[in-house]
Amino acid sequence: MMRIFLPLRAVPLALSVSLALLLSPAHAALPDGGVQGLQTEVQARLSGLLGPSAAPLRIASPSFAGDYELTKLLQAPLDGPAAMRIALLHNPELQMALGAEGSSVTDMQSPGFPARLRARDEATRLALRAYKAWVNAVAAERSAQLLREAKTTAETADELTRRMVRAGNVNRLTQAQSQATLSEAAVALARGEQAAFAAREQLIRVLGLWGAQTGFTLASALPPLPASPTDTTDLEARALAARSSLQAERLSWQRKQATHVPSSIDERWDALGDAAKVRAQAVQVRSEAREVAFNLRTQWDIAHHLQNEVLPLRQFIHDELTLRYNGMLTSVFEVMADSRTRTMAELAAAEALRDYWLAFADVQAVLAGVSPEGSAPARTGAAAGADAKPAH
Repeated sequence: MMRIFLPLRAVPLALSVSLALLLSPAHAALPDGGVQGLQTEVQARLSGLLGPSAAPLRIASPSFAGDYELTKLLQAPLDGPAAMRIALLHNPELQMALGAEGSSVTDMQSPGFPARLRARDEATRLALRAYKAWVNAVAAERSAQLLREAKTTAETADELTRRMVRAGNVNRLTQAQSQATLSEAAVALARGEQAAFAAREQLIRVLGLWGAQTGFTLASALPPLPASPTDTTDLEARALAARSSLQAERLSWQRKQATHVPSSIDERWDALGDAAKVRAQAVQVRSEAREVAFNLRTQWDIAHHLQNEVLPLRQFIHDELTLRYNGMLTSVFEVMADSRTRTMAELAAAEALRDYWLAFADVQAVLAGVSPEGSAPARTGAAAGADAKPAH
């Protein structure tokens, strides 16, 4: 039989791995959908982000590489659910974790098997990390866009100032103030673009992408702020019920209590320690639930206030100043300074929307039975831009 050999550099790494799996004799014996139960469990826990009617999740396995699904997901502008799906398909750390567990995570084992529980929690945490990384990346790109607008306004004001200085209409102090404002806007933009690049790279790492795959297009905006914050009623109880590690610790303690009565001082100390383990986890879970609920409500209040109070007010001020300028009652510099202030308000509103969706993801983590992972939002240079004093 003729054999055809291709140089390794001619075959992309992901494809070569897939081919190796397909050509392996053991691969043909693996049942298709060996992690179907795991996929269903993960999807149920992420329904708050994926939506109740979302297509079934797929997790990479020896019988499913997901190359076609990955290519399809990367063709459209990347949204949050797509980022979660790609991470579950392509993140190498998740595949390493599942590979270490082997067949223990497949449908051959019961849903309550420890390896299945660990795999479910690991996949859930990864999907939530991917969603939060996507939120940060989209928000950072929006912030950079607004900082570009602020710099453009500062450049226009600086050019007008130079012309008026040459005409003798303003003094050198005004020109120096204008130059300082432009310099601060340029620094803020550089920081914002750096933050946007870093946030995108963080997303790429979580998704496990490389090469041409990294050229995907991000969604242009985050989802709009909901009309009201997510209901967190009974979040503590729901979080306790969802935490598998707590349930396992509690069952273990209850079995010991039912089958053995401590008869020595050492056994009594052991019983005290076992009960404390359960209580410690419960305290942690309850505290996390209260914290994420409070944070969600706070971030919604801030974002709602900025969008519905501050931005309309800034627009009204800008419109009034424009009318006064047309009536020769104010200077063009005051109008431009207000334009820049309005852009900074839009930047604050965009970052507040980001913070709300990060807080929403933390609530979903608690409901999914895992601890929320703190993720510092990308630095955009907004602070530097907001502190800049406009020229008058």
